[in-house]
Amino acid sequence: MHSTTKRTLSIGAIIALLLTLALTTTAQTVTTDSAAAAQTQTSAQSGTASAISTDPSAGCGTDQTPGNDERTITSAGGERTYRINVPRDYDPQAPQPLVLGFHGNGSDGAEFQNYTGLPQLPAVTVFPDGALKDGKRSWQGAPYASGADDVRFVSDLLDSIEDDFCIDLNRVYATGKSNGGGMVSVLACQLRERFSAFATVAGAYYPQSTEGCGYSEPTPMLAIHGTGDETMHYDGGTRQGEDYPGVREWIQPWAEASDCRVKTERNVGKKGEDVLRTRWKKCTGDSAEGQRGPERQSGADVELYSVAGGGHVWPGEAVYSGGGYVTKHFSATTTLWKFFQDHPRSDR
Repeated sequence: MHSTTKRTLSIGAIIALLLTLALTTTAQTVTTDSAAAAQTQTSAQSGTASAISTDPSAGCGTDQTPGNDERTITSAGGERTYRINVPRDYDPQAPQPLVLGFHGNGSDGAEFQNYTGLPQLPAVTVFPDGALKDGKRSWQGAPYASGADDVRFVSDLLDSIEDDFCIDLNRVYATGKSNGGGMVSVLACQLRERFSAFATVAGAYYPQSTEGCGYSEPTPMLAIHGTGDETMHYDGGTRQGEDYPGVREWIQPWAEASDCRVKTERNVGKKGEDVLRTRWKKCTGDSAEGQRGPERQSGADVELYSVAGGGHVWPGEAVYSGGGYVTKHFSATTTLWKFFQDHPRSDR
């Protein structure tokens, strides 16, 4: 009897030991799997955060009313005006892209916003007015400029907007037409650190627009120009008593500054339209070939779209934008917005 009981207890002890080992192993497995899952989730969240990383401005958290508004700002002791468009779904906690648009000589911000359709973009869009001279508004970078310090004005304007609105400082862009395109050139040379990428349309590239430009930093640059532009000729010419370069000559130093090693050309026109895209690729800081969208690391691509027969216009315009042929099958607004989306700033 005693022997049988001892045997029974030994078997029970063994069973208990096996159960304990099984439970311990299961617990360790569950713990390990949970840790791995948590690590995977953390990595995924980290990757997502990196993909959509933002640099919020001081204005985040400040309530603002959506819509189109005209405002004034004091710069260099004078009053300057501008229009600002805030999207209907503006969230004061969510950093927004910012696009500044510069009108041509003799125009103003209100006219420029109307024919470009830029206020329809999912971004805060701002349209400054050039200073008046002889009844016309113009920008720095041209022989007829008013003499106002427009670079200082833009810097002050950026400070004001970034203080009042929730702006993503990694996504601040500038575009402009004609003299406004020349002003974009000035900003790329003199205020590069405040912007992520630039785009010009039918730009007026007078010598004043690149004065003192060192081309020392890789800069994402897009230009759109019609080969039939009779105001600012595609291949350059003389105007206002000044010789100005063609658009290809003007954009080449930007490709060299970005250390672009490959140039490709192809027709991207639709419905028989002849639109030649010249793209300088594999530039300093560029990402893997073909990667696009918000997840793409900011490169320094340089692109030129040459519209066959295009006039001194905003291609795909919403309303009249200037003289000459206007294509309806190629949109400057859509093209530059895609370029801007592909080029957030990543070196802050």
